[in-house]
Amino acid sequence: MSATPLTHGLEVEAAVEPIIAWRTWALTGKRDGTDLLLRPVAGRSRPWKPMQPAEAVCKHTRLHSSPNVGCTCGLHGTHGIDILRRTRCPAVLGRVALWGRVIEHDHGFRAQYAYPQLVTLVCQFCFWQWGTHGLSPSLVGWFPRDVLMPLCSTHLEQARRYGMEPRRTLPADEVELRLRETYAVDPLVYW
Repeated sequence: MSATPLTHGLEVEAAVEPIIAWRTWALTGKRDGTDLLLRPVAGRSRPWKPMQPAEAVCKHTRLHSSPNVGCTCGLHGTHGIDILRRTRCPAVLGRVALWGRVIEHDHGFRAQYAYPQLVTLVCQFCFWQWGTHGLSPSLVGWFPRDVLMPLCSTHLEQARRYGMEPRRTLPADEVELRLRETYAVDPLVYW
C-alpha cells in the first residue's frame, strides 16, 4: 500500500484488496419468497442487483463523482455492528466488500463500489434491542409493496397484536437460503 498527500490535507492509499465493513439492508420480494432484492435502509435508493457490484451515485447533485469528500454520498459500511442497531427497518445484516474510491469517516466508510460477502436475516426488533444477541427470525412476513420482514415468533405475535399482520409468512431459513443463492454469498454466522 502506498500513500500520497492530497491538497485537502488527506492521504490517498492504493490497495489491491477490498475494504470489509458491516451493513444492513431492507429486503423485498414476491409473496412466495422469490425475486429477492437487498435494498438500502435509508431513502428510496436503488436495490442492489444480484451478481452485479453496486455503484454509488450522488442523489443530491450529479456534478461530482461519488463518493465525494464534501458530500455524504457513497455506498456506506460501518466499522462495527452496534451502530447499525439504529438503522431503519433492518432485515438483513452482512459483511460487505467496498472498493474503488473509498472515504473513511468516524463510523465507517463510503465507497464507489460494493457487493455483499456474508449475509443473515435478522428480526429487526431483536436487533434493535439486543444486537446480535437477539433471537434468530423464524418466519418472514410478506407485507404490502413486497416488503419482507424477518421476525422471531415472539415479535411476530406482538406485531399481530398491534395490527401489523403480514399477508403471508414464509420460513426464514428458506428465504435466507434463497437470498444467499440469489447473491451467491455465504452465510454470516455470529450467533
